[in-house]
Amino acid sequence: MHDIVEEFEITFNQIHQHLKELNGYPKNDNFVELLQHSKLKHSVVRVHFDQLKQYAKLRNAIVHERISGDYYIATPHEDVVHHLKSIQKILEQPPEALTFATRPVLFFKTSTNLLHIMEAFSKHGISQFPIYDDSHHFAGLLTNDGIVRFLAQTTENGGNPALHVQASDVLGYEKHANVQFLSATASVFDLEERFEKSLNEDKKLKAVILTKTGQSDDLPMGIVTTWDLIKVDRREQDIS
Repeated sequence: MHDIVEEFEITFNQIHQHLKELNGYPKNDNFVELLQHSKLKHSVVRVHFDQLKQYAKLRNAIVHERISGDYYIATPHEDVVHHLKSIQKILEQPPEALTFATRPVLFFKTSTNLLHIMEAFSKHGISQFPIYDDSHHFAGLLTNDGIVRFLAQTTENGGNPALHVQASDVLGYEKHANVQFLSATASVFDLEERFEKSLNEDKKLKAVILTKTGQSDDLPMGIVTTWDLIKVDRREQDIS
């Protein structure tokens, strides 16, 4: 009994430390308060929030309501310790952001003919493509909405407005898209932080493009949108 209680306490304290780290080591490091803040940003906490709150009550009963010596008012079940360890493991070694990205990334050059890109929209059912110049510098995100705006404003002249148009010609019709870049080896926590920060700043993040170095002059290895973040929640629910 003493061993399982000790195992529970050690694992719980490790999770508490991870929560402090995720929240920048705030002055108020109350476990439940940290849970409340963390669940807004991170799926692993959000999915296991209610269970972790219950484990906190159990931990308080073990630590503060011990009757004497090794005689505890409550002791954790083996399944509880096992589950707590699985949560701690994810917090300690979160999966890479690339795990949840759409890949491989289909992208085009600024010189690519618009008709070719429109065919790709239809064939792959994708609503946006990264566009790069010949030096592999990111030029912008070309979306189906941008193409519609371009066509709407150029059809007045008659003919096929897309026949001799390049991707670079259409980018000027795109509304400013908030796109950020992140290293492909970054954790899913880093990824979620990017989206959370953009939400707090009222700057909707259209996509996070993952590259080898996290710089925009590297070719994309994966792309993540808000829809892809749903995969994170689903994965954690499957684990639980």
